Amino acid sequence: MKASKLLLPLLFVLCAQVQAEPVSFSLAAPQARQVFLAGEMTDWDKGKRPMVRGADGIWKLQLDLAPGQWLYKFVVDGRWVHDPATPDHDADGQGGQHSFVFVGEGAWTPPTTGRGRVESHEVPSAAFGRTDKVNVYLPPGFERGQDLPVLTLLHGGGMDADQWFRTGHVERYADRLIASGRVKPFVIVMPSNNGLRYDGAAGRFIVDELPVWLKDRYGLAPSRAQSAVAGMSLGGYGAVKLPLAAPQRWGYAYALAGWYPDELIADVKRAGRMPVELVLRCGTDDELIAGNRALIATLRAQGQATDYREDPGAHTFHYWSQVMAEMLQGVDAYFARAR
Repeated sequence: MKASKLLLPLLFVLCAQVQAEPVSFSLAAPQARQVFLAGEMTDWDKGKRPMVRGADGIWKLQLDLAPGQWLYKFVVDGRWVHDPATPDHDADGQGGQHSFVFVGEGAWTPPTTGRGRVESHEVPSAAFGRTDKVNVYLPPGFERGQDLPVLTLLHGGGMDADQWFRTGHVERYADRLIASGRVKPFVIVMPSNNGLRYDGAAGRFIVDELPVWLKDRYGLAPSRAQSAVAGMSLGGYGAVKLPLAAPQRWGYAYALAGWYPDELIADVKRAGRMPVELVLRCGTDDELIAGNRALIATLRAQGQATDYREDPGAHTFHYWSQVMAEMLQGVDAYFARAR
């Protein structure tokens, strides 16, 4: 059995053995009548937890949370708001903001030294008829023209290039893995899809225009063997859909809890087999698990040995924070084999 298949189950066992840590939440809202905490730890509205108002008008709640990342909001007299006391918040895809907290030491903890950087750009696109945001993670010591592999990392529905950066903080995972020597440096490019699915104009931007811009801006021109694509949710759809449309572009794809509608399953059937080495992961409580099982059944019926695994977890960043390091290590392992 490959080491990558052993890594995450072991990680979940270790997390289960680590005692949950107390995490305190507070909100200054002296005029509020009722305040709740709602987030991934409460299944959002379904199990939201009431907070207690102090004499100073500050509402508080303490919860024991397992290691990893947790997204949350406050519900103040029925109004959903992010935590104004922390800079750790980002667009929620619904016109608002969510906050998040990382609990405990883990793959998400940045190293003390040897950090890369993320550069944000507005990239012109003929396909979109406008510029679109692209974030680029450059490993420590990067210089223009370095012959480095590239991972294209796709965001979820209703979001943009910031989801993997400002919410997911993928750069922390990459920095830690590189600093520890567990992966070799590679570039991560995080494009936006302009609110579209990963086909049509979004597909043309990512397949045709983005490589030209990367070469012009950074001198990056990786071969198919040094190119990978990954994503979660709608980005998981893109990690399957885009290689079908452009088999020459990537050699490896990694999808977390992807959305796989019937039409995509039909595309896979027509293709006969995926043109890339494909890895699929999904949480057992994820609402998209039926589509993941349908896709893997189709692939296996075609005789394709796809690496698929279900783990404890839901459609949340808490689950994705547990598998992100494994995803990056899988990408690096592919680049190493290709080299």
